[in-house]
Amino acid sequence: MRNLVRTLATGSAAVALTLVVAGCGESGSVGDAAGGDKDGGKKDTGSGSISISTAQGDVKLEKPATKVVALEWTYTEELVALGVTPAGNADNKGYGTWITAKGAALPSGVTDVGNRNEPSLEKIRALKPDLIVIDNDRSKSNLKQLQDIAPVLSFTYTTQPQLDTMKKNFTELAKAVGKTNEAGEVIKRIDTSAADLKGRLEKAGKSGTTYAVGQGFTANGTSSVRMLNNDAIAAQVLNLAGLKNGWTDKGDTWGMSTVGVEGLTGAAKDATFLYVAATNDNPFTGTFAKNPVWKNLDFVKNGRVNALDPGTWLFGGPLSALHVLDETGKALKV
Repeated sequence: MRNLVRTLATGSAAVALTLVVAGCGESGSVGDAAGGDKDGGKKDTGSGSISISTAQGDVKLEKPATKVVALEWTYTEELVALGVTPAGNADNKGYGTWITAKGAALPSGVTDVGNRNEPSLEKIRALKPDLIVIDNDRSKSNLKQLQDIAPVLSFTYTTQPQLDTMKKNFTELAKAVGKTNEAGEVIKRIDTSAADLKGRLEKAGKSGTTYAVGQGFTANGTSSVRMLNNDAIAAQVLNLAGLKNGWTDKGDTWGMSTVGVEGLTGAAKDATFLYVAATNDNPFTGTFAKNPVWKNLDFVKNGRVNALDPGTWLFGGPLSALHVLDETGKALKV
């Protein structure tokens, strides 16, 4: 995303159409991501150095970081999930608007250091952090300046499968702040929640329900939808619950295709449509509502259109993944 200045949040089409996505991989295995590090998941004690795997290579810390600045919402969410209050965050207002998952609220006292594309180096420096966390694509413009302030963890989000990559990045970040045990517990909650939803769907006779999920927005007077295929983390989370994605367009590195109302005809005919849209910018109840193409879609005609909480962040961390599962369960009435 990571030219976002709200590209995935507010639907700024001019920026969204110029997403620069790196295919940069990161070392480490899926097993490491799910099961903690080589010490068996023991909490870092601060003795000796800690090695964290990042998109820019291994970063070594002499002890767990205690004053962290996060310049991407996903990593802010992950710190909060670990019980760590960031010293600084990029765009507090945007974070609060778009990430409303349970337990993800930004604690009070977190300094806003500017927007995610162009954070204030002066504000970051004034906080005297001992760690900075950033998305790898965004870091390319100011990585050197940030490294002059503090050690930098630069993570890539879109390496496939995205869900495993998120878990791995989360586990590496947890190592950096001495919270490996906590990370393991949070990750387990994703599988537990998915299994629970799967069981409820089976009991309700809705096992294997076909869905299509997208984010609606309006930019420059045009309403569009970002539809997510199985390369997208939100779809991978839903698939854990035995649901089946009815959107198969190839999409971009994020697993995302931006379409107009006509493009929605590409969804599977039997799909239940799940969507996220801002309260003050909802094409599905606004510009699409009177459109003949929209009204003729099978999921519209048969009442299979379900709004998820507007603060369901489809490109986030573990708490957002749990929120996607919770909101989907509510939408499917199980």
